[in-house]
Amino acid sequence: MKHLSFLTLGLVSIFSTAHAQDSLTIGYFNEWPLPAHYGQTSGAYDEVLGAKTEWATYDSSTAMFAALETGDIQIALSQGLVPFLVVATAGLDFKVVDIAVSYPANENCFVHPDLRFSPNNAAALIGATVALPVGTITHFNLNRTLTDFGIDPASLEMTNMAPAQAAAALTQGKVDIACGWGPARSTLQDFGTVLLDNDQKAEIGIKNYDTIVIRSSFGADNPDIVAKFLKVTGELNAAYTANAARMIPSIAAPLNMYEGTVAASMQGFTFPAVTAKLGENWLGGGVQIHLKQLADFFVQQGTMDKSLDNYTDAVDDTYLRTAADLPLIEAE
Repeated sequence: MKHLSFLTLGLVSIFSTAHAQDSLTIGYFNEWPLPAHYGQTSGAYDEVLGAKTEWATYDSSTAMFAALETGDIQIALSQGLVPFLVVATAGLDFKVVDIAVSYPANENCFVHPDLRFSPNNAAALIGATVALPVGTITHFNLNRTLTDFGIDPASLEMTNMAPAQAAAALTQGKVDIACGWGPARSTLQDFGTVLLDNDQKAEIGIKNYDTIVIRSSFGADNPDIVAKFLKVTGELNAAYTANAARMIPSIAAPLNMYEGTVAASMQGFTFPAVTAKLGENWLGGGVQIHLKQLADFFVQQGTMDKSLDNYTDAVDDTYLRTAADLPLIEAE
């Protein structure tokens, strides 16, 4: 799962310079469907931007950030929070300019039925054994959940396991709690008791989401292009929220995916409204605070060497604010 993986940029040139664009290249992840791909099929971005848009696919955050740094792409459509945190902490001058997609249901922790856990019996978790990928957002979210239950995370025994291994350990009775995502999450859901449902996650501020990222110099030189891109993207997101089925075929086409696979992959995806994303829970402060909390946690876990004093400069909401004031676009 790309957004939970740490990365090393390697040898990347830092001398590329942004300039006025005759074309715009957008980086995206293979088999990660989003409403923006409807606009890729329909040509909505070309029409609104007045420039040809190219779309470049990547299999890793490392490769996409390298392309963003060298100028091979100008916009990273859906970068995971942890990979962005790593490059921001390393001092690369990238900015989060929007939230690409929120997917709180994509990962979770599940308790073995024998513990008889319930929100009214959280004490059953004290001293439990846990299998999970240590030093990830999932680990961070588990600690936050335990704290909300009034349980010291140090009272649990954590074992580092990939999601598939963790799911097997739980079903075999080798651990009391297992956490994961993807196919492993389905196995866990069928067997165990969910630790926190989506509504409960929202109540205590647990989030999982991807971001739209640009290089600062590109945004400074092309603010109108960035704002218009975010405008089209926002309206495609709203159209998908209103009628997902209508858009699935055109999302699937450029990704060479089956329509049923796209529909299944996007289950649980949500796309907050632009006004919400500009509020304090998102770009108005929440993302910056979340980045700092994650960085400090990863330093404590030994998966990052340092964290910044704050991540205020890592987020720039000015382009989305401009986009919010642009006229309605018929992004068909």
